[in-house]
Amino acid sequence: MLVSIVIDNYNYGAYIAQAIESALAQTHAPLEVVVVDDGSTDDSLAVIRRYEGRVTVIAKPNGGQGSAYNAGFLRSRGEVVVFLDADDWLDPDAAAQIVAQMGPGVSKVQFPLRMVDRQGRPLGRQLPRDQHDGDLAEALVAEFGTYGSPPGSGNAFSAAFLRQVLPMAEGPWRIGADSIPILLAPACGRVVSIGRALGSYRLHRAASEDDLLYNNWVNSMEREFQRIEVTKAMVVDGLARLGAPSRGELRLAPWEARFMALASRFGEPALRRRLAVHPWGRLGVQAGAVWRWPATSLARKLAMIGWLVAVHGLPDGLALRVGRLHRRAAGLPVAATGGA
Repeated sequence: MLVSIVIDNYNYGAYIAQAIESALAQTHAPLEVVVVDDGSTDDSLAVIRRYEGRVTVIAKPNGGQGSAYNAGFLRSRGEVVVFLDADDWLDPDAAAQIVAQMGPGVSKVQFPLRMVDRQGRPLGRQLPRDQHDGDLAEALVAEFGTYGSPPGSGNAFSAAFLRQVLPMAEGPWRIGADSIPILLAPACGRVVSIGRALGSYRLHRAASEDDLLYNNWVNSMEREFQRIEVTKAMVVDGLARLGAPSRGELRLAPWEARFMALASRFGEPALRRRLAVHPWGRLGVQAGAVWRWPATSLARKLAMIGWLVAVHGLPDGLALRVGRLHRRAAGLPVAATGGA
């Protein structure tokens, strides 16, 4: 199988060389590398140009991640496509391991990513905490609109599947464009999980231990709420277009319920007012989402519900201290996986 690694980049001149080098170092052949620069204003394009002749370079005006995905996929020729974020990197055997699992009827192969800091130093954890595949992934998407999946760089897609969902509408997906292929993959084929981490996910956004958000690109609770709204609507529309079953009004996943509890208590004033009358802001809806999630042990469900109750009910200072504990739930300790 020809594997296409499509790297989307915007102002990651400090990291893009490592991403390209990791793609070129793959042990699998045949392989192509497509690098899309989405109108960077730093030195990214100069760095990328150093690899011309070894990679396909697409330099385009800034349009957001969705537009970069569309442009890169259009130029790719592989039967298997990996969308590698420019601040992440892959292990040398990632493509070989993916191809070994990518058989007939498989829409996506997924694998964990090691969490590293801005300098690339291991943080001792990996994402996701749980990977869901097969019938479970399909059932979770139909009811909750999501399932246990790594971030974008930890997914490899069948090009035949991608042609069913790409090109995407670019306006709503300046960020978070990986949500479309990730969340719709179970409706179009089997999702297969590899247990071993095959790449690294860089957490480079300056965030203190007091920060209640834990990602690289959403810098307010209002924007994260909007992202969840847009993503749920996309899944409902996408499943309907693909002729796949869904329950119409999707439930919250446990991590979304956790966010809604934090936003209800500590979000921007306008968001708190909105959640005061929105079903997602109710403790009962949040706890119900956790309880109905079928892929969690009873002990973890009870612990999460206890955390929700504490965030809603404790005095401000104590509730904030409990709320900050949610960062510890991000990812899985590497020691628990037996891997590096």
